[in-house]
Amino acid sequence: MNLGFGEIAVLVLLGLILFGPKRLPEIARQMGKFVAEFKRASNDFQAQIHQEINKLEIEESARKLAQDTKDAVGHPDDPDSITSALSRLTERIKSIPQDYDA
Repeated sequence: MNLGFGEIAVLVLLGLILFGPKRLPEIARQMGKFVAEFKRASNDFQAQIHQEINKLEIEESARKLAQDTKDAVGHPDDPDSITSALSRLTERIKSIPQDYDA
């Protein structure tokens, strides 16, 4: 909310008419405190929202990583899948020198 000089002058004049010159500084102080408190609450709320979003993104990444690991390794309870994964890894390691010789 950007207020120009003319808009501020109109608000001050309106405040003088409504509240008088004695109460205007007190009301301005209260308004300043209110605006500062509102901004602080707004910033706290935004920080909480960002924190929750980051938490959800981390949880989603962890779930995806766990699923990718299960897909790559198979079921760790199944000895055949572990043996198969180990065999694939061994074959890949053996092929590394061939990749560099080519």
